[in-house]
Amino acid sequence: MAKSYVNKVIVNPAHIIALNNGFAKTFLALQQPEQALEYIQASELLLTDYDRPLNNRYSRNTLSLKAQSLEQLGRFAEATNALKLLIKLTEQAKETTQQKLEQEARSRFESTQQDIKLQLAEEKLKYQQITLDKLAKEGQLQAAYSVIGILAILSITIFALNQRKAYLRSQRRANTDPLTGAHNRRYILDFIAAQLIGKQQNFSVSILDIDHFKQVNDQYGHDIGDQALIAFSALLTEQLADTEYQFARFGGEEFIVVMPNLTLAQGHDFIGNLCICLKSLSLTDKKITLTSSAGVAQMQPGLALNTLLKVADTNLYHAKNTGRDKVCS
Repeated sequence: MAKSYVNKVIVNPAHIIALNNGFAKTFLALQQPEQALEYIQASELLLTDYDRPLNNRYSRNTLSLKAQSLEQLGRFAEATNALKLLIKLTEQAKETTQQKLEQEARSRFESTQQDIKLQLAEEKLKYQQITLDKLAKEGQLQAAYSVIGILAILSITIFALNQRKAYLRSQRRANTDPLTGAHNRRYILDFIAAQLIGKQQNFSVSILDIDHFKQVNDQYGHDIGDQALIAFSALLTEQLADTEYQFARFGGEEFIVVMPNLTLAQGHDFIGNLCICLKSLSLTDKKITLTSSAGVAQMQPGLALNTLLKVADTNLYHAKNTGRDKVCS
């Protein structure tokens, strides 16, 4: 009964592999290795097309069950081959783990080096302070005061530079989408408010949405969905590189493009070409074609920013509700 429901309720291949291996383990416990092998072979078939970071772990689990089944059947040569492949995958997993540990060690080493440099700088300042004390005792107060002034200026300058760097890093983090590396919603709204509203009325905005994105995540997994978002962001970066236009990830699978000095018709044509370019590319490891829907709106005198975005969003939903893969304005 459980087997009859698998293809109806489970989409992720990893879940089906885990379930097949669970069935195999049950039949092994019942001393029925022939039935166990049927489910193990089904898992092996899925693993040939299952390319994800956890593939090694699922393969090792499947091989272990296969070796046990073949051993119960007295097929010792095949069981030995399965165990050899299991050992090979186990070594690969250990090697991958070792690489991660080495990378973490390098990061800790670099952090330690930075701490050592700071400590050396502090020690140098302490040494200079001791030298100043000696100069003062020897009656060379004027030279000591000059050095004190230089050190004070140097310390203030270093502190100011460090504060500036820290501020810029925090600004980048606050204005950057962590997955795609594109600007985020906060940045683009600040850009429109500061650079365009009240200064330039002639601009258009467009909100784009990848069609059927939930189906991509459900069918291929979130890794492939993330690849699509990253590649779509890279496509926008490339297409807007020689323009004054700005874009950002607006949320989920939605992106916003701001087009200064473009009328509604010009913005419609520009976004239409972007959507055509998207459809012609394969943005993920899986050979799937993605399309997008878009809504375009033009700024009008006296129109609030929220209203402008609402118009673009309404046009987007009109495009999605009338067939998708189109631009509405």
